Amino acid sequence: MKAFLLKLVNYLNLYSMFNGYTKNTATIFMLHRIDPEYENTSAGFSPALLREYFEYLKKNQYNVISLSSYMNALIKNEDTTKAVVFTVDDGYRNFYLNAFKIFREFNYPATIFITSDFINGKLFFWWDTIEYAVMSTKKRVINLPNWNLNNIQIKTDSQKAEAVSYIVGFCKKLKNTNKLNLIEKLLELLDVNISGQPMNEYAPLSWDDIFEMKKHGIEFHPHTKTHPIMSRISKAQKLEELSEPKQTIEKKLSVPANIFCYPNGGFGDFDEETIGILKSLNYIGAVTGIPGFNNTKNKTDMFRVHRFGLPSDPILFKQYICGLEQAKRQLLGCFLHKYR
Repeated sequence: MKAFLLKLVNYLNLYSMFNGYTKNTATIFMLHRIDPEYENTSAGFSPALLREYFEYLKKNQYNVISLSSYMNALIKNEDTTKAVVFTVDDGYRNFYLNAFKIFREFNYPATIFITSDFINGKLFFWWDTIEYAVMSTKKRVINLPNWNLNNIQIKTDSQKAEAVSYIVGFCKKLKNTNKLNLIEKLLELLDVNISGQPMNEYAPLSWDDIFEMKKHGIEFHPHTKTHPIMSRISKAQKLEELSEPKQTIEKKLSVPANIFCYPNGGFGDFDEETIGILKSLNYIGAVTGIPGFNNTKNKTDMFRVHRFGLPSDPILFKQYICGLEQAKRQLLGCFLHKYR
């Protein structure tokens, strides 16, 4: 029934009926990789569909604004309507290669959250390390009894993909030191060397890329130094992970870098200690990976700002931006409050 109603709204083009629900909020989207090869899977997003979305936004007069503008609107309780924000996590170079020209063509801003060691050529992201190791090894099975990862078959590409997904998910639940130890043992077991700079789909933005994009409406803010899950590290590590990238960006770009993005960003991936350190370092807020909306007229927790993953389904995209998703959430909230 739900899917049918959404298709009906789309078929009859009734989206504008819900635009009133966009008042004093914004739909914040997050992306990671943008590349034609991903074909809009969970691994990434295609430039062709991004362009299609931008054409729809322009045709229907949506207001694509920067994250910093929206954060200021939240702080100052300013009016917004039909506002959409695009954020990009991690700092992969494929944004520059495949998406920047589209943002520039439409004159739309974006915020890229960069992991400073990655940009500085000191880091191969841990999930990319797992993927690269499993996909390139000549071994056919994974046995890591210390972590109860036993008899994981990697004979075929589909088995390898399943293994990567499982091990990455497993690692997200570990303390950071345990996760790094596991990955080190995995590399030894699979006999894979990742000592070189990440290349191709794993490559980071360069500072030259960043300098160029900054001139055309792209903002840059911190996403830690090495991308640990914040609730899995010590207070001393948190301070380093939060302070170093802020200082690096501000020194390089001569602009405030005061909006943070939590790695992974789900419930339990950050804590009050992290938020306290962010405030002490003069961050004005932080974004999560938790779906939802914020309202400029309500009291907003600036360190728990909600975002949606950019959907590959155009109907779902329209549902998020037009106010329909916000209407559903408000009605559900009223229903739950009434029958508590």
